[in-house]
Amino acid sequence: MEYNVIIYKKNIKNVILKVKHNGIVTLSVPKKTPNSFIETFLNSKKEWILKNLEKIKKNSTKAVDKSYKNGDNIEYLGKIYILEIFKSSSNKICVEDKYFKIYTTKEINKKNIEAIIYKWYKDRALEIFKISLNKYSNLIGEKFIDFKIRKMKRRWGSCRFVQRIITLNIELIKKPIECIDYVSLHEVAHLKHPHHKKEFWDFISIYMPDWKLRKERLDKYD
Repeated sequence: MEYNVIIYKKNIKNVILKVKHNGIVTLSVPKKTPNSFIETFLNSKKEWILKNLEKIKKNSTKAVDKSYKNGDNIEYLGKIYILEIFKSSSNKICVEDKYFKIYTTKEINKKNIEAIIYKWYKDRALEIFKISLNKYSNLIGEKFIDFKIRKMKRRWGSCRFVQRIITLNIELIKKPIECIDYVSLHEVAHLKHPHHKKEFWDFISIYMPDWKLRKERLDKYD
């Protein structure tokens, strides 16, 4: 199993190695830590990293295998709703109080309910993501030509800065609005700074001073 490690050099005293729920591996070290130490440390932890990545892979496979039956949890914009499915003469979805209600003319089975929910997510994402992207595009004065929505395994978004096309992960529709806004600004900012150097993060901070808190909250939802 291949993996990449994101390394942060910070004003900290201890070494902190994390394997996040989305499969991202991060290593935080004190600012003056030599690269030779980092390499040796990561090699010593390779077995531990692989073991945790394998555990995440198994758990994610279980999570994807939803039953899509009454009583299941459905996420939308940072909240968890209880799924209720009704056979009906018309098709609609109502999100009210703590319930995610599906009314459908189709046969009630996993395949049909999953398809109904996915389409509903995509329709909401097209509206909400576009508003968010336009807001930050106008704010920083960088225009994108088009944006796409698709399922992504390892990233919340991507930016093809030459073509000026932004892609956002449909799974973001399950997250809080402030997290969606963070990803939107992150990708729009790549139109100006197509890298993750200090200049990029300083630019993000100008328009979203609390981006770190938003990112942390997003990571918790992974």
